[in-house]
This record gives sequence, C-alpha cells and structure tokens, in this order.
Amino acid sequence: MQKYEVMYHKIISANVKKLRKNNRLSQEEFAEKVNCSREFISRVENLKEKISLKMLLKLADVFKVNPAYFFEKS
Repeated sequence: MQKYEVMYHKIISANVKKLRKNNRLSQEEFAEKVNCSREFISRVENLKEKISLKMLLKLADVFKVNPAYFFEKS
C-alpha cells in the first residue's frame, strides 16, 4: 500500500502545480482562490504535505476540472 501512496502523492502534487501554472497563478493567488495559505500550496507542491480529498474536491470545483484530473499521470 505504501508504494502506491507515495506514487499518488507525487502525481497529485505535480497536478496541483500544473493546474496552478496552467491558470497562470502565483502560489499566493492560487491559495486565495481556494481559501488556504500560500505555504500550504508550497508544501503540497513540494511533497512536504499531503492534500486532503476535501481540498482536492474544492480545487476541482473552483477550477472546473474533473476530480480524476489529480490522479492522472502526465
């Protein structure tokens, strides 16, 4: 199980960063849109913190992407 957890943590983090960059937003602007801190976004993007399902769903809603987007390997 741990092997898949690490793999998906990397995929999700990369997709959060990709979503932010595709929307041409700084970490601060991105964080404002989803009501969290810039530090949290930085920690997620740099694999220092795992993002909750609740926050992933919020990101999907705010940025109008399918939640499955975060689990797709690019």
